[in-house]
Amino acid sequence: MRNNAIIDPQTIRRRSSIAAVAISVAATVIAASGEARADKVATKSSSAPAPATPSPPPPAPLGVFGADMAAAGKLVLSVIPQFANLSTSLIGTRPVSSQEIAATVPYFFNPTQKLRLVPQNAAVATQTVALAYGVTKELSVVFTAGMIERNLDMLTFRGLAGIIPRGMSYTGTAGLTDFTLSGIYRIYQDPIHRIQLNAGVTFPTGSNTNTFTLLQPDGTYATSRAFYAMQPGAGTFDFMPGVVYAGHLEKWSWGVSYRGRFPIAANRQGYLWGDLHEFNGWGGYTWIPGLTTTFRVNASIQGPIRGYDPNIRGRAQAANPNFYGGERIELFGGAVISGKFVGYENVTLAVEAGAPVYQNLNGPQLSKNWQAGMALRWKI
Repeated sequence: MRNNAIIDPQTIRRRSSIAAVAISVAATVIAASGEARADKVATKSSSAPAPATPSPPPPAPLGVFGADMAAAGKLVLSVIPQFANLSTSLIGTRPVSSQEIAATVPYFFNPTQKLRLVPQNAAVATQTVALAYGVTKELSVVFTAGMIERNLDMLTFRGLAGIIPRGMSYTGTAGLTDFTLSGIYRIYQDPIHRIQLNAGVTFPTGSNTNTFTLLQPDGTYATSRAFYAMQPGAGTFDFMPGVVYAGHLEKWSWGVSYRGRFPIAANRQGYLWGDLHEFNGWGGYTWIPGLTTTFRVNASIQGPIRGYDPNIRGRAQAANPNFYGGERIELFGGAVISGKFVGYENVTLAVEAGAPVYQNLNGPQLSKNWQAGMALRWKI
């Protein structure tokens, strides 16, 4: 028979203590290992880079409306001075002399008489303030207001006929422009392309009854209502729809746009400007972040003035509502420069200048020589 071993109580207590210590050490090791793994995971998670915010697309040229939008909840204030010069009358695409106009072009109110006042040069200076606010990521609103000054050099011929000059007049008008309120809505966007619609309304805040003083064929001076082109405002509510497609890839950007201006009804004086259709195509190159140069082609088509103001009666081509509108193609070069180069991150300067390469005008009508402008923008 096998004898059973007898273990004394002290031995049992000693073995139990050893087992308890072993279990405690094992639990501590396991806990420490778990904490180390958790810390490692946490460290790895915290060191992982956050997803990069996509950079905004390169800016469009200064003369394009509806391509750039204010960020959601942000306000952009812009001050935009622009200047233009006109001279040399055209009938269609053909330049005509002042003597030819005085000898052959009939007076609007009396076709048996000829014109006696012929414009030589016109200068236009506009100061516009624009406020753009990003309502949402896809919607912005834009309000514009401004002042305009027009100066005119006019040659007067003697008597009721003939081509003998009487002398020159230097006159002009100035006043508020028509205010505008527009909305821009993005309907599509991917990493390269975007499509945006815009629609706006002009308000007749600019006067269309300004007067000026001109030398008359008999040698006297007379003050009368200024010509249509000399008025600061149109006197009408106009609807302005538009659409923009723009894209960019690495340092290159491009786009096309359309915008129209359509008077809704005649003004109190009995006329409305012809419908205007304006098209743009452009390309840009970003040399370094914050410096983009642009090239733009602009084409516009506008009809003649419909109706007439009976108080605009001067014997000059600009008093004839049929001698307005036509077709024009212009080329512009420009640049958009970030203020970060001089320590102003929220400021941007845009500049652009250009000249026509084709004009087919309802005339005789002064043709455009050049146009230049800039915009100083503050992001608030």
